[in-house]
Amino acid sequence: MLALGMAGGVANAAGESEGTEAAPLASSTVVVNEVSTRGLNGNLDEFIELRNVSNQPQDVSGYTIRIYSPSNVVTDTIVLPAGTILQPKGNAGQYAVLVGQNFSGTIADQTYVIPFTLASVEGIPTLGGVALQNMSGAKIDGVAFSNAVVTPREGNAAIPENALTDQLNAANTRNILSTDTDNNRQDFSLQLRTPGL
Repeated sequence: MLALGMAGGVANAAGESEGTEAAPLASSTVVVNEVSTRGLNGNLDEFIELRNVSNQPQDVSGYTIRIYSPSNVVTDTIVLPAGTILQPKGNAGQYAVLVGQNFSGTIADQTYVIPFTLASVEGIPTLGGVALQNMSGAKIDGVAFSNAVVTPREGNAAIPENALTDQLNAANTRNILSTDTDNNRQDFSLQLRTPGL
């Protein structure tokens, strides 16, 4: 495993070490597009949606999604399977939707539906975060739901889900264009869950 957040740590997509204060670099290839840490079926009714926002296919085979606790510690890692090649934005296959063991709902684009089970019985922490890393360990994109979760966070944290969002069947999602300004609070809002759409 990689040791993140240490002096001279892992370089991000801009080639900077984790923890540096250099200007962020918005992802121009694949983004974490939507995250639901809980749903109508409780904490494990969760999903993570990735989207290719480029005009070229993106091979994300072997990329990892790291799940962070509210104290910025990696609690789980999900490895994307071989053959996961996201198609260009606007085409079928542009999404990969990773679904938790109690996922409820429907997925519009079912090209890449990837089930996962996390070690934590709580699943993705409501005040935690999610980061996508390439095979070299560079962070491609991330989102956090608390400012204490530093590694995946970009700018200010997104608003966390709560019991009310369960009733509304909501998730943290980007706008329809998947805009990435590297500020989670600006890029994500609580909206109706729409995996694969």
